[in-house]
Amino acid sequence: MIPGFEVFTTRFDSTICSDEWQILQEDFNTSNRILLAGNGGNLAVCDHGAIDIARLTNKSASAPGSGILASSLINDVSHDCWVRNWIEISLRGLDQGHISNVLFVGVSSSGYSKNICLALDYAHGLGCRTALISARYPKLSGAYNKVILDVGEYHTSEVLTLALIYELIHSSGFSCPSIDSSVSSNDLIDYSRK
Repeated sequence: MIPGFEVFTTRFDSTICSDEWQILQEDFNTSNRILLAGNGGNLAVCDHGAIDIARLTNKSASAPGSGILASSLINDVSHDCWVRNWIEISLRGLDQGHISNVLFVGVSSSGYSKNICLALDYAHGLGCRTALISARYPKLSGAYNKVILDVGEYHTSEVLTLALIYELIHSSGFSCPSIDSSVSSNDLIDYSRK
């Protein structure tokens, strides 16, 4: 077995039973717009998760998955502030009522992701709902909700985080389609859900 995966089910179950997860689930359920960001493999997890949240729920969702976007913002400011600036751009034109219905989920494995923690603090200060999903407790802590996975491998943290994104979708009353149902029918996803 791949090291770290032997605890996968145990860590998934203990995470979704935690008080911090319950807060995140409620924030997800009541938010209209979901923003997700991470670094490296976690950015790919966030991009994948955002696409499926937007496809499978009635929520708007996005992640800064474009290398062009990320490198432009990093060049404009710094690595520490690029996610914060992406949040600022993503919230542009929204009034406070709409901002208060935004959930920003930052993802880290090591807990050393200063750019994610600074973006979480920024979004929290604007009135967004905020949560960090991290394998380890963050080194730069803030007022945002912290869902700690307590795993020791990057790959375990990344795969567990994607599974937890699907848990958010499922537990908010939406369906994650099965392969059999999607290949055996010509049903299309209804993007006009309200």
